[in-house]
Amino acid sequence: MVAVAMAAALSSCGSSKNSMASAPRSTNPFGDVYEAPAAENDTEDYFGATGIASGPQARMGELQLAALTNAQNMIRQKMKHAYKGAVDDYMNSVGNNSGTDIEAKIERGGTQLIDVIVNDTQASKGPVFSAVDDKGNVNCFIGIRISKKAVADKIADYVSEDEELKIRFKEDQFRQRMKESFKDFKENK
Repeated sequence: MVAVAMAAALSSCGSSKNSMASAPRSTNPFGDVYEAPAAENDTEDYFGATGIASGPQARMGELQLAALTNAQNMIRQKMKHAYKGAVDDYMNSVGNNSGTDIEAKIERGGTQLIDVIVNDTQASKGPVFSAVDDKGNVNCFIGIRISKKAVADKIADYVSEDEELKIRFKEDQFRQRMKESFKDFKENK
């Protein structure tokens, strides 16, 4: 329908077929798609993320920090999603009738620990900078990754040390569910 309207508009302006042939062809709206030079993807063993920041070449230091923060925020969301799934799965399996308070405490503690772990990450790839564009801007790419096993162990250790949770907590079962949930988590690509 749109093509017919465009053709009608062009022909009414006195355009010839030759000018239609020189018009740009329809292409992918995203242009050529490339993988980021510092790409870190989720694997069976690691959560991964690639942070990207754009800005003036003169502020490359700040761009590195912004790209790292971007990657950390992406990984934080993935980890919290996987953790929530592991807690829900664990609570369903143990059938804890008074689980609301326990579940909330386990979730809150794990989420706080995830924030500490993620905030402590450093770049595993990069920084990699693009060429300077005609406006003097560059893109910065930084990849980070965090061991799923290490995170699961730290969270299970933290939860198992809490006196109130010890009464109803089956550490081995929780630790195993955490590792399985994290291992199975991969961001859809």
